[in-house]
Amino acid sequence: MNLSFQHASRRCRLVRTCQAGLMALGLALAAPAAMADPVATIDRSFSEYTGAGPIGNDNLQDNNTVYWMYEGSGIWGGQSVDSWLLIWDPRALLTAKGSVSFDANILFFLDDQGELLASAAFQKAGVTYDLTNAAVGLEASPDKANTSWSGSTVNFAWTASDPGDHVRVMTARVPEPGTLALVAASLLGLGLGGWSCRTPRQ
Repeated sequence: MNLSFQHASRRCRLVRTCQAGLMALGLALAAPAAMADPVATIDRSFSEYTGAGPIGNDNLQDNNTVYWMYEGSGIWGGQSVDSWLLIWDPRALLTAKGSVSFDANILFFLDDQGELLASAAFQKAGVTYDLTNAAVGLEASPDKANTSWSGSTVNFAWTASDPGDHVRVMTARVPEPGTLALVAASLLGLGLGGWSCRTPRQ
């Protein structure tokens, strides 16, 4: 083996080590973009729920406010999602009507007891949930009939009292553009490095 071949081999090992480190860094930094609070146009006030619960079974008793809460992120239906809970729990039998828009497309809309229980892993840490009432989600009529969603917006007219209406909305979790660019650059470097490090003729 000649000296130039040895130098080329050492150079390629160094290049590949750097490529692997850059790729690992790019994947580690591919964090989701900072999320914006949902925005509502409704005939009630719209506020973030910051309490510790319990929620889900006629607990809030607020005639004036539709609440939202960010629960966390995870995998649902094979897709990476952010989970949000919408709550309309008035003391009297009242209707809240309007729309709520999120900063990413809605992928899943879970609006009955079975779906809320099945996705309980998304419940926010530190908040107590009581999902024992079969009517915890939306009733088929009129609530489900008066609910639609498209893109990042849900439109609704929810009539509730006991136990209130509770819906889990899952939106797409999208990485920061900058970290996507870093991953792409890593992949490109990996390809170019492999091309440049072809074994030279001895």
